[in-house]
Amino acid sequence: MKSEMDDISGPSVEKEMVENAAAEDTVTEEIKIQKDLEEELEEAKAEAAENRDMYLRALADLENYRRRVARDLNFHIRSGKKNMILKLITVIDDLERALSAKADYEALHKGIEIITGKFLGILADEGVKPIEALGAPFDPRLHEAVTVCDDEDVDTETVVEEFRRGYIYDDEVIRATMVNVAKPKEN
Repeated sequence: MKSEMDDISGPSVEKEMVENAAAEDTVTEEIKIQKDLEEELEEAKAEAAENRDMYLRALADLENYRRRVARDLNFHIRSGKKNMILKLITVIDDLERALSAKADYEALHKGIEIITGKFLGILADEGVKPIEALGAPFDPRLHEAVTVCDDEDVDTETVVEEFRRGYIYDDEVIRATMVNVAKPKEN
């Protein structure tokens, strides 16, 4: 006959022991996975903190660069203006001398022509050129037609009178020439 002890130590105990061992292995494996995940999380946090620090440094560098560029740009603009002002002051000196001189109309007129030439020279040095309009075909990009007249001597719309000179700066019209345009007379 089988004793009660045989029933206890039989296949069910072995099965239970195998299940317990498997459960312990599962718990051990879960603990190992949890430790690995915690290590990965700490590494990711450290990397994120390092990336944030690098981002903040790059942002600060960019802001410093912007300030430096703005400061340099303002310096160059100011220097350019200063040079232009110094050139114009010499012309003002000439105008003041012309006004204080006791001269007749002819001499005064000649002096004003010379001073105008100096002004145009300064503008030319800066890249500003007057638009030559008189006798040229009408071009709305260069000319502003103030008046129009019929003329049987022209084949196309032509500038016949200039009221105010226009100027070009670096191939850009900064002021159009005000003109009187003659158009062919219709028959």
